[in-house]
Amino acid sequence: MSNTRSLRFQGKVALVTGGGTGIGSAIAAQLASEGAGVAICGRRGHVVQQRADRLSAGGYDVHAIAGDVSVDADNIVRQTVHHYGRLDVLVNNAAITAGVDLDEMTMEAWRQVLAVNLDAAFALVHHALPHLISSRGCVLHISSVSAVMGEFDDIAYVASKAALESFSRRLAVELAPFGIRSNVIRPGLIRTEAFDNMPSDFFDSQLPLIPLGRMGAPEDIARAAAFLCSHDAAFVTGAVLTIDGGESAR
Repeated sequence: MSNTRSLRFQGKVALVTGGGTGIGSAIAAQLASEGAGVAICGRRGHVVQQRADRLSAGGYDVHAIAGDVSVDADNIVRQTVHHYGRLDVLVNNAAITAGVDLDEMTMEAWRQVLAVNLDAAFALVHHALPHLISSRGCVLHISSVSAVMGEFDDIAYVASKAALESFSRRLAVELAPFGIRSNVIRPGLIRTEAFDNMPSDFFDSQLPLIPLGRMGAPEDIARAAAFLCSHDAAFVTGAVLTIDGGESAR
């Protein structure tokens, strides 16, 4: 990789929600490694701060913000801009699941999942919009293959991700006159900390469903995210990029 390409985000600022662990953490590290100043946020402030400290110790410019995207969207954006002075890239990655089947799903649980996975994406875009217009920036949403496959058993999560993709497509049309792009990455099974306590037979049952024969790594998503948020993807908007090792192609 050339020096020019490796510093695609020099002078740029990104906000990555849910950036303390998993896919969000990998995206933050990738953008920071290519020159961006990166704000990461999450409800568990100590986790986000620890991740920011580790990345900063490696020479990256990463700033931690403690906050729940479902209630603190305005403050998260304001803290980012206060710290860095601008905002070029918004990555809506934060997400939760209800962890129950339909027959046990309460309206409160349903609404909380949508509040984090969908409502917060709107709120963050809404508050970030003046800054993104100024920088002619971009928005990236992290969805899931469950949005189209329907195999994941958390119906609130599935519904929220499908709606997030529709939101992104419409956003691409509405924001195009401002030079702002909106895209989606649709990950498949990605090996993150959430799988650390899963039984080994879970992986044995899942791997045969993935043509490439392995689970994805957070870095597989991060590298694609950097492309979609960079000038290399200047003519890409309204797109959904599936990264699942071929699972949804079966």
